[in-house]
Amino acid sequence: MRTTKRLEDVAADAPETEGVKYAGSKRTLLPCILQLVHKVKPRTVLDGFAGTTRVAQALAQSGRRVIANDVAAWSKIFATCYLLNPHPASHYQPLLDHLNALPGHDGWFTEHYGGDPNGGSSAGEDQLKKPWQKHNTRRLDAMREEMERLPLTATEKAVLLTSLMLALDSVDSTLGHFASYLRAWSPRSYHTLHLKAPRLRPAGERHAVYQSDIFDLMPKVQADLAYFDPPYGSNNEKMPPSRVRYAAYYHLWTSICLYDKPA
Repeated sequence: MRTTKRLEDVAADAPETEGVKYAGSKRTLLPCILQLVHKVKPRTVLDGFAGTTRVAQALAQSGRRVIANDVAAWSKIFATCYLLNPHPASHYQPLLDHLNALPGHDGWFTEHYGGDPNGGSSAGEDQLKKPWQKHNTRRLDAMREEMERLPLTATEKAVLLTSLMLALDSVDSTLGHFASYLRAWSPRSYHTLHLKAPRLRPAGERHAVYQSDIFDLMPKVQADLAYFDPPYGSNNEKMPPSRVRYAAYYHLWTSICLYDKPA
């Protein structure tokens, strides 16, 4: 009699990955995805809509060459960190220690996205809820400004930005995206923002990272298997297109990566 494994029974077979909270995350499905990939035994896999790169991370750790693509700037940062980094975590510790030691100050992020404790309410005098408390946005302002001053390679900057986004995700007061914030401050929002090295595995394969429309990319790359998990659509005609919704849901990650300070 043939038996099938339950998801929790095969979870241990999936490598450890990390990422921010994300609508449609495949974290719990990674064991099943990897089992299906293993049946095909591809050498190179194209992850056409990489998102937080959890699938790309798992594929790379399972010995595949990965081509990661997404139109989001923050996805490219994650992919660069997890797929292209040549250094061990120890390489980044002095930089992380330096950033963690910076005194916080008021800046663009504090002005627009930082809130006071207000007896537990995230709504300030303007009655707008905020995603982070000011004691953390002040640290964000100082850290992000300093990153622009430091003589970093593109990969080093991607690792530091990934560390920053992971840390911010752990002290936020949101529902997992930036289209809605909690009215009462979450318990985690009172914790202090602290950078740690991401879960790094120095690249052993010649992975590739792109930020392109998938239709433009397809003629330019070769892969044995394509994994496509595009942004989810909606049957509600009043909802904007999925690409617009995802850009809005995660716009703050974009601003943190680009440091564009939109008006």
